[in-house]
Amino acid sequence: MTGVARLGVGIELVGRRHEVSALTAALDGAAAGTPAGLLMAGDAGVGKSRMVAEAAGRAAAAGFTVLVGRCLDTAESALPYLPFTEVVGTLAATHPTLVAEHVALRHLLPGGFTRPDTTGERRDLGQLQVFDAVLSALQELGAAAPVLLVVEDLHWADRSSRDLLVFLLSRLRGQRLVVLATYRSDDLHRRHPLRPVLSELVRLPAVERIDLAPLEHHEALELVRRLADGSLPEPVLHGVARRSEGNAFFAEELVSAAGDGLPHGLVEVLVARVEGLSPTTQRVLRIASVAGRRVSHARLAAVSGLPVDELEQALREAVAHHVLVAAHDEPAGTDDAYAFRHALLREAIYHELLPGERSRLHAAYAALLAVPGGTGPRGVAEPGHAAELAHHAMAGHDLPLALAASVQASSEAADREAPAEVLLHAERALELWSAVPDAEGVAGIGEARLTRWAAWGASSTGDPDRGIALGRRALELVDEHQDPGLSSAIGRRYALRLLDLAGHEQEALAAARHAVELIAHEPASVEQAWAHAVLARVLAKFDHFAEAVAEAETALRVARQVPVDPDGDAHAATADALVTLAVCTEYGGDPERARELLAEAKPLARRSGDLAVELRAFYAVGISLLDEGRLAEAAAEFAAGGERADATGTTWSAYGLELRVAHVITRYMRGEWDTAEAAAEIAGESVSATVAFRLAAAGLLTTVGRGRFAAAQRRLAELRESAPVDEQVITLVGQAGAEAALWQGRPDEAARCVREAVAGLNTGAYSDLAPHLGRLMLGALGAAAHADMAAAGLQPHDEAVAAATEMVRVAEEAAERGLPRAGRLGPEGRAWLTCARAELTRLVGPDPASWREVVSAFAYETGGAATPGYRQAYALWRGAEAALATGERAQVAPDLRRARAAARALGAAPLAEAVHGLAERAGVALDDAPPTARPEPAGPHPLTPRERSVLVLVARGLTNRQAGVELFISEKTVSVHLSRVMAKLGASSRTEAVSIAYDRGLLAPPDRELARSDP
Repeated sequence: MTGVARLGVGIELVGRRHEVSALTAALDGAAAGTPAGLLMAGDAGVGKSRMVAEAAGRAAAAGFTVLVGRCLDTAESALPYLPFTEVVGTLAATHPTLVAEHVALRHLLPGGFTRPDTTGERRDLGQLQVFDAVLSALQELGAAAPVLLVVEDLHWADRSSRDLLVFLLSRLRGQRLVVLATYRSDDLHRRHPLRPVLSELVRLPAVERIDLAPLEHHEALELVRRLADGSLPEPVLHGVARRSEGNAFFAEELVSAAGDGLPHGLVEVLVARVEGLSPTTQRVLRIASVAGRRVSHARLAAVSGLPVDELEQALREAVAHHVLVAAHDEPAGTDDAYAFRHALLREAIYHELLPGERSRLHAAYAALLAVPGGTGPRGVAEPGHAAELAHHAMAGHDLPLALAASVQASSEAADREAPAEVLLHAERALELWSAVPDAEGVAGIGEARLTRWAAWGASSTGDPDRGIALGRRALELVDEHQDPGLSSAIGRRYALRLLDLAGHEQEALAAARHAVELIAHEPASVEQAWAHAVLARVLAKFDHFAEAVAEAETALRVARQVPVDPDGDAHAATADALVTLAVCTEYGGDPERARELLAEAKPLARRSGDLAVELRAFYAVGISLLDEGRLAEAAAEFAAGGERADATGTTWSAYGLELRVAHVITRYMRGEWDTAEAAAEIAGESVSATVAFRLAAAGLLTTVGRGRFAAAQRRLAELRESAPVDEQVITLVGQAGAEAALWQGRPDEAARCVREAVAGLNTGAYSDLAPHLGRLMLGALGAAAHADMAAAGLQPHDEAVAAATEMVRVAEEAAERGLPRAGRLGPEGRAWLTCARAELTRLVGPDPASWREVVSAFAYETGGAATPGYRQAYALWRGAEAALATGERAQVAPDLRRARAAARALGAAPLAEAVHGLAERAGVALDDAPPTARPEPAGPHPLTPRERSVLVLVARGLTNRQAGVELFISEKTVSVHLSRVMAKLGASSRTEAVSIAYDRGLLAPPDRELARSDP
């Protein structure tokens, strides 16, 4: 090789004007307090690292704190949080006080942080505390100076790192922070685990994707010219630019190889770069490629066995020819290291290894990492190397060492609060178990315990079915006679895992009972108290309140007999039993006594440190107040619970999210819709799917109420595809789907939504329970749907009356046979029952008085405030409609004005439009100015709701076929409706019908009709 080309990083950036503009805008915005997430995608070698260098340089010049974390191609070693470990390591060196203040960050420091032996109830919260600590540290760091956080090569990221990145990007609100993540787009095959993460992230408002396309030909030529720096003739420069196809790395390699005749393929180019080096340098590079993208000097020396001078000469040659670069950014106190200048170089060299050579080198690295006399099984080296050792041992065919290292890697992943990697390493160890003689002796633990780790990892990473299967296997492996306490502990945790997964309640009950039976004759212990507490919780879920009370009281009695343990587990079991006892007491008709028990449980839970039980107590108090219609107090309790969750880094734990769901619903009911919408925002991979669905379903109420139907339909489709079996999700999806369809003039679709929801609450685990109280609300919406169907001519009047009557019966049955929380129907249930009966009057005879009763019944939502709530405004509108039909016009105008004021205050566009339309038809002035005189015929509106819906779509320019698709009816039915409209209006064409309708005020101006459809 005649010469060495210049490195691309050493020259001015070529092209990328739009990309640099996006980076600059993000940095400027973050400096002003508008955070941003940038996902930079591009093929290997296209220039992502160069763009990161440009961004880091500009950020540093603007006073930013720049933090960089790199993901590495560690194959199956799966080192959890690798890029964030690098970031926190930098912070520990530059901002030690900040790291010390956030204790959970210690899990991410090099060397890890051994966690105490915690119970399963508290164990699930650890990862969330790590996530929250990282976010809080970045927020505090940004208070002093804006921050640029770079995560490179996301396509190699471990699951825990991906989850943490999702957490950060979904919570970009007000921080002075830019998160820049890069990944190879050409590496994302169809089943790559990063694909679903990216799909979720690109939906976030603060996240922007930047696609680095290959350079244009003139830009590639300019890059090649600068790289060659006058060393190549012009024809060769043009040839290199053409063959590089705009890929910056390819251009550099081709320029470097130009003196040797331009090999034809890139792999040949890369291999040619290596083959031109000395045999010793080639050997060192092959050894380095097995280690990964980076390798320490000490490891290279140990595995190669070369004398110092010979090794240093080989490394000097590799660095001089830009194959390796010295890694000067290693943390202080660590060994010197080298990195391949580009991952493609390392991959090309690695794939040229012979199979035997590859396994021999992996075995050599494994032997180096497994130091005799070390603290781990079979002498595994210091923490952090176990996952890497497991990878090398597997590739080197040392199965006993791979098993031992996998077990330690799983344990270390638990210390780092990384459940995904706990699962990965534990399952690999389980796969090796039968292939390794004396597996328990080699691993240092039993198969049952290892299976428990895997079960927890699966459940904590959004795979509950897998977690249940592994939990069941753990139960099978435990010898109940040798260790009944351990068997009971596994069983009751398994029961709680089943209880959180709808459809497994009976199995949960059996597991909880068996956990109690196993230690029924043992001396009193914390485990015995917990077993009874868990059984009480499961029994209460099944409405077996008498038995649940007995078990809770047994748990309290046993806990009192146990000396107070330092970990506080006896207090935690006591608090959990008190919460269950309170729930049962409230269903027995004594809510005040129930809240006294909860007040007793809260401090005990806090003293024990069991955040899950403490948040459960907050939730139970809030739900008790909500059921009594004390919405302001309930909202305050949910807010206090949410603040406690935020303060402890458990915002997205199971009960943290339950509190959030309840908060959303309560704010919606109180008319605080902006707050409800903000609280319903979430992005999902770091939370349980069941709870995420619940939050999304709760958020739909406001989305539909404000008429954002396109967004609502998308989310409803996602929720329905998940086939929800959770009763709350079933109810909320039924409600939101029905209301959306009613406002859009599709009452038949609304009726279908109600039927599906009622059926869902009658099947599976709920079929043997008392009728669900959600049927009160569904019955009211079902009756409304059939009243609208009759008005639109979609159902004969007699059939509509019968169907609506059946819907009212569904509501009344729930009121009579349901199980109210306080032993009697609360204000919400009574209000919906009143509404259901009022909806029926729309078919059997208008009755303004029935709607006045609805207004009074829903007064609890506003606490008696002068401005009506949403449901009251709806009832005022319907009451005015009934009054007009009966000739009682005196109260119509004031009622419509109150309804419109409430709808406008809420941003409830569909309701506001409906009130406006009724006022126009009735000639009622909603403002101080007199109503505009319109030549509208007296009496009822000449067009049915369905005819009006058809005419609205025709006015928007839709064909009959398109209108049919929009309304879920046939093209022929649209034609029939349109013919009737033309006959009623005396029009001879579609256009004339639309014009007459506008002139007579039968259609609102186009902008309002469009807003009605989807503002």
